[in-house]
Amino acid sequence: MEEKEETSSVEFPKEIIKFLSSPGGHSLIVRGMAGTGKTTLALQMIEELAQLQQSYYMSTRVSDHSLFNQFPWLMDKVKEGEILKARKKLKKKADSEMQVEKILLGLAAIKGELKGEKAQAPRDELRKLEGNIETGIDEAAPAEASGEGEITVTVGSMMPEIEMAYDVVDKALPERTLIIIDSIDALAEKYGISQSRLINTLQKDLVEGCGTNVVYVLETPDPLLDYLGDGVLYLSLDATSGRRIREMDLLKLRGCEIRQPKYVYTLLGGRVRTFEYSRYSKPEAPKAFEPVQALDDKHMSTGNVDFDNMLEGGLTKGTLALIELSPGVPVAASSQIENAIICNFASQGHGVIWMPTKKTGAETAREELIGFLSPEVFDKHVRVLEPHVSAEAPRDYVTTLEGSDVRVDVKWQDVQYTLKDSKTPYLAMIGFDSLESIYGPDVLDGLTDFLTSLLNNGGVFVGTVTPSVRSKTKLADLAHTHIRVDKTSGVTVVRGEEPFTTPYAMISPEDGDFRPRLVPIL
Repeated sequence: MEEKEETSSVEFPKEIIKFLSSPGGHSLIVRGMAGTGKTTLALQMIEELAQLQQSYYMSTRVSDHSLFNQFPWLMDKVKEGEILKARKKLKKKADSEMQVEKILLGLAAIKGELKGEKAQAPRDELRKLEGNIETGIDEAAPAEASGEGEITVTVGSMMPEIEMAYDVVDKALPERTLIIIDSIDALAEKYGISQSRLINTLQKDLVEGCGTNVVYVLETPDPLLDYLGDGVLYLSLDATSGRRIREMDLLKLRGCEIRQPKYVYTLLGGRVRTFEYSRYSKPEAPKAFEPVQALDDKHMSTGNVDFDNMLEGGLTKGTLALIELSPGVPVAASSQIENAIICNFASQGHGVIWMPTKKTGAETAREELIGFLSPEVFDKHVRVLEPHVSAEAPRDYVTTLEGSDVRVDVKWQDVQYTLKDSKTPYLAMIGFDSLESIYGPDVLDGLTDFLTSLLNNGGVFVGTVTPSVRSKTKLADLAHTHIRVDKTSGVTVVRGEEPFTTPYAMISPEDGDFRPRLVPIL
């Protein structure tokens, strides 16, 4: 199980599972803005813990029909007996003896001192609360005691949903139960009591009294009740980029180590899927690159099916594409995108002109792709642009730049000659941080003739820019395709500016591959 967790990038937070699985009872407050997926998260907890504990889901806001329509998988869980669903309208039991059994409970029985009888969940606080509701007295007033070790409240079942939750706990004892109340706000309002009073009742009776896990869903993002829970999760939406990025803050999980305090997550498929921190490194046993065929004659594939789908077919022939890196984005994140494009062109015999970002040397850049591409294929179809260095043994895959004038160093006729054994259209993959460090901020003007010839011959020009690159605005104006790469809560997120797309989380590639998979953040 541990091995799977280390290699998988799409998961439910392990901290939450560990918190609700650890010994004893725990209370968890889930709060957040409307539309953040609080109900989805609560239901997902039930599914994740189904093998460990019986669950009881109490919905006070949404009808059963709506829930089953929104979460089709929920019906299967109900049929399997993993979820006991509370209905809004519950009939009180007619049998008076059953009512007495519910209302009268000796303290000795709570402590398990009555031999031969099954343990029951304590109901001390519940009786007090129901007595207060019935009599209208102050919530904090103590209930009257009758007899040694017994508490008597002469009322019926004032809160049938809560009574059912206690019954479920009773039946499961000594096994543990997970109770979900969605939402605690609506339930408190229904009975005219404060949320804090209701939470305290359940905390003392169920959480502390018999080790039950209770999750309270709050309809408000207000943190005023956070102190009442053993754990607190906050769900939010970040729309500063014009898209919705969902984030989950693990504010508190008492007794549990929080290794990743904030998760980016998606509600794809009606389930919560979170993304862990990840960092790409070349696999020890790389698999040979399998080229991806273009969708049609107008496009060239990016080498990654997920990116092709995001860009509505891939890279259009005869156009310029821009990959923009936001502050804090590691070079490895953009390299995974760039390398897939390079490998896809070269593996199909197309010529590639390449200047890596961050002034990476030609030897290092080549080594990163060898294994995915054979040395023969790389050396035949890829030319790495490298500033003039001291005399070395010539390398077929290196094109030396003198560094004085880009018009002289990068000419279409020279590219055609050095790639004479490769097919057109060609790919030019240029890291502008490296290019500007050699030729200055106006280097794009000097590339006009080369760029025009490349595009007129159906080639594709891909420019990668970092925040400091001065050519970024001009490239954005020229770009037919514009991809932006961000880093959010440790997760690499990509989105299309042109074409405009939803954000996608980049997750770890399959074993032996380097191409990241994309999961839409919905």
